[in-house]
Amino acid sequence: MGKVPTAVELFGRGAEPRDTRERILHVALDLFYGNGFHAVGLDRILAEVGVTKTTFYNHFPSREDLVLECVKVRDVWEREAFERAVRARAGYDPRALLLAIFDVMDDWFNDPRYRGCLFIAASAEFPSRQDPVHKAAAQHFASMEEQIRLMAEAAGVEDPAALATSWVLLLEGAVTYRLVTGDDSVAKSAKVVAEQLLAAQLPA
Repeated sequence: MGKVPTAVELFGRGAEPRDTRERILHVALDLFYGNGFHAVGLDRILAEVGVTKTTFYNHFPSREDLVLECVKVRDVWEREAFERAVRARAGYDPRALLLAIFDVMDDWFNDPRYRGCLFIAASAEFPSRQDPVHKAAAQHFASMEEQIRLMAEAAGVEDPAALATSWVLLLEGAVTYRLVTGDDSVAKSAKVVAEQLLAAQLPA
């Protein structure tokens, strides 16, 4: 069994961390994704990075700030990687792009390296809507919905905002269904529903 790839490798972010702050961040990203946020203490992160608490606090005010930064960085990396994958499938045709989202999700679901959605996990582990971590996770979904709305607008659908909301509901429903059931084919089922919604929203 080969080495489990890091988030940096998965999302094609390049070479080794440039400095100690990035090393801490990259190690924490992988530990939080693999184990959950509350299950990973600061001591474990520092042991894996090989730095002291003094060094850590030179770069992050607290563990909570590290968690928040991890969610924000993962948001950027994941959305950029997802967009690259969607465009590789559908080019710049907005209608094809909308449906290709489900094809890319199907690829991710069937990749053995996929371990669920970090942003759903963050929302669940930090349930208060006023918590900065919860807000950062919620922003991931809001950004995704806005991106889909722009695609829907370019595709000429009757109500881009409504379609974008439906798309996010389908996508996150598929993520949750797969988590609960282990059904790797659920993105294909969601795409069938999406095709029907798109057809209904297009002008005659």
